[in-house]
Amino acid sequence: MCATHTLSWGNPQTPQLERIDILNINIKRPQRKRKHHISCYLDDKEYVTYRDKRSKTYYSQSEYIRKCVLDKKITVIPGVRDLVVDLKRIGNNLNQLTYRVNAGEVTVLGDNLKEIKDDITVAWDSLSKVIKKVK
Repeated sequence: MCATHTLSWGNPQTPQLERIDILNINIKRPQRKRKHHISCYLDDKEYVTYRDKRSKTYYSQSEYIRKCVLDKKITVIPGVRDLVVDLKRIGNNLNQLTYRVNAGEVTVLGDNLKEIKDDITVAWDSLSKVIKKVK
């Protein structure tokens, strides 16, 4: 089979794949929605400004630049980063506890549930404060 021959497998509704031949190694990758890559150089002051502004958001570099270029509003809510970390920690603890209870390794005691409830209460209080700051 030659390197330029393409095969069509699977569901015809799946996205078309582009074939890349590098050193006669065929790799299939989905075609990108955004096909144009750009890069630019910044001096130290510009880079520090960019880095500081972007670090206050959760956006990736690409998302942040796209929003800037398209004049979309970038809202920074103070305290959200810490709240997300707390919620992830609580979710992780809850998942571990649920797994162990379902596996029969532990039985749920009142202290375990009280600790989780206290963590959730703290997270909700933090969320309420953040929402009040935004309003």
